[in-house]
Amino acid sequence: MPFAYRLRSCGLLLVLACNKGGGAGTDTDATDATATQPPVTTTTTTTSGPTTDDTATTPTTTDATATTDESATTGAPAQCSIYTDESACGQNGCEWAQILGYTHGTQGCLGSIRDFCVPKQVSGGLTSVWRDDDGDIEVLQFPHNPTDLGPEWSVCDCDGPLACLCTSQTLDCPGRMDEFCGLIGSDAGCTNAASGGNLVCGWFNVSKEGPPDPSCDDSPSEDRCLPGTNLGADDCPKLALPYPNVCQGEQNPIFWREVDGVVEVINVCGPEPIGWSRCVADDPNQPEDCKCRCL
Repeated sequence: MPFAYRLRSCGLLLVLACNKGGGAGTDTDATDATATQPPVTTTTTTTSGPTTDDTATTPTTTDATATTDESATTGAPAQCSIYTDESACGQNGCEWAQILGYTHGTQGCLGSIRDFCVPKQVSGGLTSVWRDDDGDIEVLQFPHNPTDLGPEWSVCDCDGPLACLCTSQTLDCPGRMDEFCGLIGSDAGCTNAASGGNLVCGWFNVSKEGPPDPSCDDSPSEDRCLPGTNLGADDCPKLALPYPNVCQGEQNPIFWREVDGVVEVINVCGPEPIGWSRCVADDPNQPEDCKCRCL
């Protein structure tokens, strides 16, 4: 029995030894498979890292900022006129200036100072521009050629608003002078109305004599602002009685015109109306209405 027991013990030891050897091989394979898994995970993590970094990078924003800064430091932004604040104007390479603005109405031409942002580098001569801001006409006179204004601005010409004719810029618009002067309703506004830097209107007393005929109409005369020449002259007798009183030997020139079938007559002794004909003695081509004023 002892010997047999030892044999069984030995056999058990051999079986354990054999099983240990086979188990060792199996354990080694499992360990190797487990050991290779982390690098796969690491590789995946490494690949996702650069993708996240690429998404976070925004070179476009940086470039746009650099472009804006470069434009601001050139001293000549594309459009200074967009700045309505003196501080913002100066910070963007522009200059805060005082520009003349004009309106035109029954009191004639009225000027005012308008703050405006302009480029520091300017060229060109006197230029007048206008715009319609929801029915409010704005006319500005620049001492240079403003090239940075928006499309809502137009250069003044003879087709522009009457306030364009108030500026010092010379505009040869004889066809609009009746309208320019005729809207003014006061002597002072009329005699001081200037266009292109020159006085152009005179204050006249006009008689409407009706259709051409030998008779004189008794309708009252009216004072009216008209385009004229020899403005500022004062050749009137100081003690002369106003029309239709006795002329007392006056020999002042008389002018006439016909408008819509109505003859108008002016007796002047200084400024002369433009577009009127002068009455002369014994002219068969002029209306008899010329005699309705002193000749």
